[in-house]
Amino acid sequence: MQTLQKQNEVTLNYVPFPKQESFHNDRYKIRHRAVFSGVGGGKTVCGCFEILSILLENPCSVGYIFEPTYKMVRRILIPTLESKWLLGHPIDSNPIVSAYNKSDNCIQLIDGQELWFGGLEEPEYAEGANVDVALIDEAQYIKKFAESQDVILRRLRGSGKCGKDISCSLVTTSPPPLLPECRLYDFYENPATRNSDSKVYRWSMLDNIYLPEVYKKEILATHHGALAKRFIDGLFAPVGTGSFDYNSTIHEFNPLLKYVDFKSIVYGVDFGWTNPSAIICVGFDYDNRAYLIDEFYQNRIQTETLIQAGKEMIEEHGKGKFICDRSQPQTIDMMRKAGLNAVADESKREDGIQELGGRFTVQGDGKPRIYVSSKCVKWISEVMVYDAEVKENDHAMDASRYAIMSHAVKHDIHGWKFG
Repeated sequence: MQTLQKQNEVTLNYVPFPKQESFHNDRYKIRHRAVFSGVGGGKTVCGCFEILSILLENPCSVGYIFEPTYKMVRRILIPTLESKWLLGHPIDSNPIVSAYNKSDNCIQLIDGQELWFGGLEEPEYAEGANVDVALIDEAQYIKKFAESQDVILRRLRGSGKCGKDISCSLVTTSPPPLLPECRLYDFYENPATRNSDSKVYRWSMLDNIYLPEVYKKEILATHHGALAKRFIDGLFAPVGTGSFDYNSTIHEFNPLLKYVDFKSIVYGVDFGWTNPSAIICVGFDYDNRAYLIDEFYQNRIQTETLIQAGKEMIEEHGKGKFICDRSQPQTIDMMRKAGLNAVADESKREDGIQELGGRFTVQGDGKPRIYVSSKCVKWISEVMVYDAEVKENDHAMDASRYAIMSHAVKHDIHGWKFG
């Protein structure tokens, strides 16, 4: 990504670091893009540069930038636009700006483009004429985000001024809020509800090469647990939980994509009645990476139904051992008699949690040791709130660790602890 120029004169001096550049490179490819990063991660300047770039590339287009409040417009947005990376101070001294109307909160650019901005104290503040592109900055601080986003989505029908549809309509930047019941998570990351034409870009505060080291050290020293996940790593985090460092942008894969042949297939099985029974199909490649390919997850089911689900998984994904919760030997025996290669898990719970948790860490080759299919919605919902110290919301997790422990490698868990 190069700095924008006009007649050989540099007019925007923003130079993205690699994680920001990956976001900018998807311009016009994804309709709804969200940047979730830690405090000081360069979210706002990244989002503002993107909106300015889209406007400058499309004469007569119209854009809007929303902040949670008008005070944040004055405190965050205007200083960002006035920074040396973007338009500079004063804004209308930049050669790409033809006029700046402070009272109307509107910047006009040299090819007839308009950039409007304002606060979202109430959802109706987002009402207005149609626009081509919009940025919602610091989205987690908007009190009625769902209602406000709905209004903005209704406005994204094109201004009718630039002569073409701009396919990358909505950019959202924010540190993630706490789960659950979160529209940001549901719209962008929840596998059961997310918008199909959306993508998340996530980076840590530590990825910002322009951030002073003394600032990084101060934040690292004062933010721990769920706070660190949100404000350092840019991860959604439920209060008091989140034992595994799951990140959808790293660990999730599209089930429609074709991967190399698996060395082996293993099925982990956790039994339940009031609580769900779970089967997790895990494929291992020749580097011992685990791919969670498919899931069965249902409560109050008969053993016959569970056996049938296992057989259907074999037909789709191939033969493999069923490593089962050892609490029900009679059910395991019924599975064997039905033709499934079922055995009891013999591993210790703590060892299994360490082995499973250690696989989330990105290794020296730039890859983690575990991936999950986006179709495994129950598994993903569990991992987001899983607490290794509490025996609940753990049925898919237990089934996973049974299968994972059948291929345990000691160096995968080195230095990793839960709790």
